[in-house]
Amino acid sequence: MLDTEMQRLRTWLAGLRPPRSHPARILLAATAVLMVLTLIAVQTEHGSSRAAAPGGTAAVAAAVPSTEPTLPAAAASSDGEGAVIAQPTPQVPQGAHAGRFTLPLKVWTKVTDRFGAPRGNGRIHGGIDLALDTYPHSNVYSACKGSVQYTGYSATYGNHVIIDCGDSWTTLYAHLSRILVTVGQPAAPSLVIGISGSTGYSTGEHLHFEIRYKGVPLNPEDFLDFHIAPGTPLSDGPIVFPGSGTSVARPGISPTATTVPPTDTPTITPTPTATHTPTPTPTSTPTPTPTPRPRPRATPTPPSAF
Repeated sequence: MLDTEMQRLRTWLAGLRPPRSHPARILLAATAVLMVLTLIAVQTEHGSSRAAAPGGTAAVAAAVPSTEPTLPAAAASSDGEGAVIAQPTPQVPQGAHAGRFTLPLKVWTKVTDRFGAPRGNGRIHGGIDLALDTYPHSNVYSACKGSVQYTGYSATYGNHVIIDCGDSWTTLYAHLSRILVTVGQPAAPSLVIGISGSTGYSTGEHLHFEIRYKGVPLNPEDFLDFHIAPGTPLSDGPIVFPGSGTSVARPGISPTATTVPPTDTPTITPTPTATHTPTPTPTSTPTPTPTPRPRPRATPTPPSAF
């Protein structure tokens, strides 16, 4: 439409004789500019109406599906490492998972966060965290037979892979340092899908692993043996929520308050020091010095008279 009107405008201007006076020329030029601006405004309004109309260009673009699969509401509401809104467990057909899953790692350091650990605001930990402090950059294997449904990155899961295990079952592997598979690739327990890492919302190298049925995360411990000793707490340290600046204590399976008895510092009673009684020094009595007696002088005998 705009091209047609512009052609008409050019034809009209070509048929005009240029006025001789300068003011008339200025008026003619201003009129032409005003007509061009009017045509552009009409074209813009028409394009917007077409985009908003049903079946228009915008509607067609919105109908194109995204390449990333739609994650369940629990995952979409995640605001921390594996934190999801607690949901009712869907009805799982009896025996539907028998022999379906295998461990995603050959070795790991310890289990740091288990499924169901409270994350605050009605959220729980939606998977299991396997620490790899002593086994960095480990091979991560597909935990089921199926096909790669999604590979990508998010601020929560970092580099992660989702495997379609069939019959509405999926598994998720998060915080990978490298992804080694592509969407549509066949998967099997012998397939290395990536290398462990600490990408996304992570405080150290570990694998966050989830098992989902119809998009709802389930407890991986119900399907696999992670060699967790009875009584192991759901989490092994405080959790710091992003942006909150606060931490939440990690409760155990039975949140029983643990009282640590204070260590009494023994009071040291000073041992009385024996007072030393000095032994009196014997006073020696001086022996009296005898007073010398004067010797009697001999009385001279007078001479005898002859």
